Amino acid sequence: MKICILGTGNYQNVQAGNTVSITGDGGNAWGYFGPAYKKLAPKLETYLPYAKGLEELKEIKTLEEYLFKKKLIEEEYIRSYYEIRLKNLDVWKLLEHLEEKFGEDIILLCHEPVEEFCHRRLVADYIELQTGFYIPEVRVEEGGAIEELSPICYKKCLQKLMK
Repeated sequence: MKICILGTGNYQNVQAGNTVSITGDGGNAWGYFGPAYKKLAPKLETYLPYAKGLEELKEIKTLEEYLFKKKLIEEEYIRSYYEIRLKNLDVWKLLEHLEEKFGEDIILLCHEPVEEFCHRRLVADYIELQTGFYIPEVRVEEGGAIEELSPICYKKCLQKLMK
């Protein structure tokens, strides 16, 4: 069995393919004007405390304190995103709906670089935990060449929340 999601990526790294934005503005702020599925976008009650926390990180003087607080901020974001978007999500219905609406080999997009904290990877990891299907992070060139990248993994944090 195959699922309809080929991978996740960001607006800069994915230049071709069956792309679908999962950000609140549909990717318009980053020059993306393709299909969007905003039901997976973080709600403001998840995003605003995260953004405020990132601003507060700029004031921290030591690397140790910075890393500690950054981890707390990200964990709170994950908890909030899970409670609001993932906890009651029927993943199989989501996949069926995405395939009906957008077809196969979908690449879910948002703006963060691969090495930064990102909700698209929360979605991918949650789907994997629920279905067993791994969804890679990808870079796609204009000609369609696909390269798998090494994303940040959130499965352990999600598993704690799912218990």
